[in-house]
Amino acid sequence: MIIYPQTDQYTFIRQRAKTLFSLFVLLQAILLLSCSREPLQKLHDKNQGIVQIFNGNGFTLEQRTSRKEITVAEDLTLDLETSVPENIGVEFPRFSAAIGDFTLKDTRIDPPRMTGSGDNVSVVHHVTYFLEPYLAGTYTIPPMTVSYTDRAEKGKTVEVATKKVEIVVHSLLPADAEQAEIKDIKPPLSLPPHWGKQLLAAGLVLLLTPLVIVGFLFWRKRRSQVSPAVPELRPEDIALQELDRLLAENLLGRGEIKLFHLRISDILRRYIETRFGIKAPDRTTEEFLAELSRNPFPGKALLNNHKTLLADFLSQCDLVKFAKFEPSLTESEKTVVLCREFVAKTKETEDLKN
Repeated sequence: MIIYPQTDQYTFIRQRAKTLFSLFVLLQAILLLSCSREPLQKLHDKNQGIVQIFNGNGFTLEQRTSRKEITVAEDLTLDLETSVPENIGVEFPRFSAAIGDFTLKDTRIDPPRMTGSGDNVSVVHHVTYFLEPYLAGTYTIPPMTVSYTDRAEKGKTVEVATKKVEIVVHSLLPADAEQAEIKDIKPPLSLPPHWGKQLLAAGLVLLLTPLVIVGFLFWRKRRSQVSPAVPELRPEDIALQELDRLLAENLLGRGEIKLFHLRISDILRRYIETRFGIKAPDRTTEEFLAELSRNPFPGKALLNNHKTLLADFLSQCDLVKFAKFEPSLTESEKTVVLCREFVAKTKETEDLKN
């Protein structure tokens, strides 16, 4: 066996070999950018989500969803992650307001991170899209294109596109909302007595009682000097005044169709809440109409008689707010007529008071 000493010449040979190996890795990266635009794809379910994996020469691209089925009250996260050599630049697709049938709530791009060691180092790029549905149905996420660029050879770019994905969005309401079973609210749990807090409360009562008495006497003395209170406006008067102020702003004439329908929808929902005691502003149209069919409340019969008129009005507003529908000026004016007609038919009358 012959043993070669560690001479400068031998060290030079090792450095040359290492340089050739680096060139070989660079050549593989160049071959990556010239590979087929249709790499191997695997489509399967994982953790109740849908995953697509694309394998190329030296890189991987993975698209995954958090769920394959959600309800209208849930959000969906969509992740794109790719692992590439250090000299490869990655550009993910950009979206402004929507991805396919979903509304885009937010986008989060994570900083690149290194994986591997030695000559097998790669860079992982990751982006997360937060999606929100509105109505029940089957939603489609279109193909998403990721661009790969070789920084060593400017202008040399390869694009890889995922396949479209379908997500099922379920309604929270049963098929027959009127037959929905509403369970009673559980009674509150009783807490053990806290004597320290009770003594503190008793002390505060003793301290504040003289102040309350003095304040009450002062109020009785000043009562005769207070001007008569302004009569409180009825809910229908408030709604019609707000509607007149909205029309005076001429939003339709300025082309702000969506803002106009948002404002007029809020006016009618506040009127319903004030008039009938139903929490309308924070609910979707579907939840609100289901509420009319379930719980008793004052004026329920009157409101149910005009349920179709209310559904037509809210559906018209929802199409503009969430489905990007742009009605004509005539259709928008019809929405105003529906609002006035609903208020007029459900307003509080002397007969209803008695």
